[in-house]
Amino acid sequence: MRGVSLVGLCLAMTVAVALIVAAAPTMASLSAAVAVRSAAYEAATALYRARAYAIARNVHVGVKFRRNGNRYEWALYRDGNGNGVRTAEIARGVDKPLPVYVPWARRDVLPSILADCRVPDPGNPGSALDHPEDPIRFGASDICSFSPAGESSPGSIYLSDGRNRMAVVRVLGRTAKIRVLYWRRGDTAWRK
Repeated sequence: MRGVSLVGLCLAMTVAVALIVAAAPTMASLSAAVAVRSAAYEAATALYRARAYAIARNVHVGVKFRRNGNRYEWALYRDGNGNGVRTAEIARGVDKPLPVYVPWARRDVLPSILADCRVPDPGNPGSALDHPEDPIRFGASDICSFSPAGESSPGSIYLSDGRNRMAVVRVLGRTAKIRVLYWRRGDTAWRK
């Protein structure tokens, strides 16, 4: 007779279930790592777009993470009076929004810093990040500004999955070079 016995089928299913159960934590960890890396790439892309817009149009541009209804987006603003893009001037309508924005459709990773653990400061080894309520840091602002020459304000955007993983997208001052680093709960330092 051809076919499979009930005992053989039960044994095969038991092995398959055991393999799935054993692989689940690894798959969840891999999924979380991919989500954080993807979010960091999206944030870096928004910054590259803002810089390209400033250079191509010969204007000062700022990129700001803002809420639009129940969604988030990276929005570009043009300097309206020659003193840089400023939050107060955006609110007053002096620095106008540009018709360029990058929707942030993610709900798994948002600009945030894990608050329930010690997160090392990537710019100051040995110390921890302060102010976990402030994940977007460009000096005293949350706007990354770019000049027509392609220079930028230095700063960092911290992203987290709210559980164990983070990324930081760092913009390095005048050169506007972007570096992305990653951190996982339990690590003592950020990694490339």
